[in-house]
Amino acid sequence: MAMSNNRVARFLALSLLCVAAVFLNRLSNLLLFHVMALPLFADSVFTAAVVFLAGLVPGLAVILIAWVFWLMTYGIMSPFIIVSIVEVIIIWRLRPGGGSAGPGSRGTSAYAETVSTWGTLMLLYIATAVSASVLGGLVDYLVYARPESYRPGLPPDDVFRPAFYGSEIHQLAVSILSRVPINLVDRAAVVFGGYFIARGIRGLMDRLPFRRVF
Repeated sequence: MAMSNNRVARFLALSLLCVAAVFLNRLSNLLLFHVMALPLFADSVFTAAVVFLAGLVPGLAVILIAWVFWLMTYGIMSPFIIVSIVEVIIIWRLRPGGGSAGPGSRGTSAYAETVSTWGTLMLLYIATAVSASVLGGLVDYLVYARPESYRPGLPPDDVFRPAFYGSEIHQLAVSILSRVPINLVDRAAVVFGGYFIARGIRGLMDRLPFRRVF
């Protein structure tokens, strides 16, 4: 009975965490891009935090919930979901500590752990920035290259796209390169912000009775 109750508590806690992450991602996107007019996606920091904190499946659940929200809001299936899925897998595979220890786990040496953590985060930052630029540009080129294609809102990468107008660069390269400046900033927030948000949540949970839920 106790084990069953723990599973129910874990499921409810993870469900609440995933829904909260979707809401906070959307809120940060609205505030930074739509209100403050900063050319950032700002829509996956809390997804990364969920992956750092709880693992792959909850991270994918955040993406699925957000995808359903997008479908209900715009009536279309966003093809950029593949970018988010790959990003979550990269973070899950390369995250500091790996396994189930999660952020804030103890190593053999505090100094070695710190160096390893920052090195891993830098690797994650580079990997996610590259994958988001390449995959996002590829999806943009394949799906939205035609003028009649519908793309809700004004994507942040369009801020830098005009710089390539009139050049001989292939449209696919333009779609990728126009995302690079955005992702260099955006993925730094995703990786480092997501990691330290997860550490903060873990630290808080360690002080509360239900710290064993996940």
